[in-house]
Amino acid sequence: MKWWVKRQLLITKVLLLPLTTIAAIAMTTILTNALTKNSIHQSPMKFVQCQSEQSETFLSGKTDFWCESSDLMANVFYRRLSALDNELAPSGANGVNAQWESKQTQQWYIEAQRHGEELIIGGLIKNDSKAVEAGFRMFDWGFAKQASDGSFSGTGDPFHSTSMFVQAVSRTLLVIQQSPHSKQYADKVAHYTPLLHRAARWMISDNAWRRGINNNKPYTHRRYIVATALGLTGKLTGDQVLINYARKSIQDGLSLQREDGVNPEKGGHDSSYQMVGVVYAQRWLTYFPNDSLTPKVKAMIERSLDWEHTKIFPTGEISNKGNTRTGGQERGRSGKVKKVDHRSVYRGFAYLTCVTGNNKWEAIARQVAQYYYNLPKKS
Repeated sequence: MKWWVKRQLLITKVLLLPLTTIAAIAMTTILTNALTKNSIHQSPMKFVQCQSEQSETFLSGKTDFWCESSDLMANVFYRRLSALDNELAPSGANGVNAQWESKQTQQWYIEAQRHGEELIIGGLIKNDSKAVEAGFRMFDWGFAKQASDGSFSGTGDPFHSTSMFVQAVSRTLLVIQQSPHSKQYADKVAHYTPLLHRAARWMISDNAWRRGINNNKPYTHRRYIVATALGLTGKLTGDQVLINYARKSIQDGLSLQREDGVNPEKGGHDSSYQMVGVVYAQRWLTYFPNDSLTPKVKAMIERSLDWEHTKIFPTGEISNKGNTRTGGQERGRSGKVKKVDHRSVYRGFAYLTCVTGNNKWEAIARQVAQYYYNLPKKS
């Protein structure tokens, strides 16, 4: 199966089928019901192909689940789900938290459990129940550490680390609701929602918010993590107060972008964190398409990507020259030197392709994929 979507052929199909809209909707309903009843152990490629065949219907909605199911995402970003849980302990502790659990390090971080997001969403797309369950184990380990006030007592970097975890859980629950497996995992959504809501509410408590926002000042991308964490939780729970805080964080982030498109990190540019912020900001486009801030967010993202493109060599390799954080200066939670996160760079271009339908971004995504994923050029 080819992994790149034949987008022009798809558009042609849409234009030629206006008289069959009712039939297409009926067929989509039947197919979705069938997928929900079928076992999640079906062949991964069958589900991805099925999404491609329903393009006329799903493109109109452009839900988060649909974009994650597109060829640009499903057959690249999620092609090796097994690699996403290679640091997962049987207890559910992940990465540095597994090391903490085995007394190899002195500090744990709730953010390490956020990777359950990729496992669950990838598992839904690829019909891999083991991946889904592994993701839930990550979430369970995290929420087992939650205090009564919603915080995660003992975590390092409390506000920032919590914001990443809250974002991951809120988005995952919303994507589950959009998927054909929504009924199958409805109990999981119901279980996690109040725990998630409590964590988000802790984030906006006076002391947590004041300290967190102050610590986040040097990092533009964190504005979009906070906004997405609070915004998506607010959407899931119907909490407008959380959405209002999210909008404040969005506005703060927008005000920081330079004229050249750079979203500053520690006073300069960083080709990695530039795209980490973009990835989170893109979720605002998907979940709040009618918000008055959304056109500004879209413009910010497009300027960000235009600048990022100048940091990509013709081979697809991403330059770290002049980076303020991933040029060898910083170490991550594991102690390893931070490198450019090519996954976020690829995701930023690939996801916006789905949201906007602009082939310009698709071409750049392919360019990056050819270098980092060793994938062939589009035929």
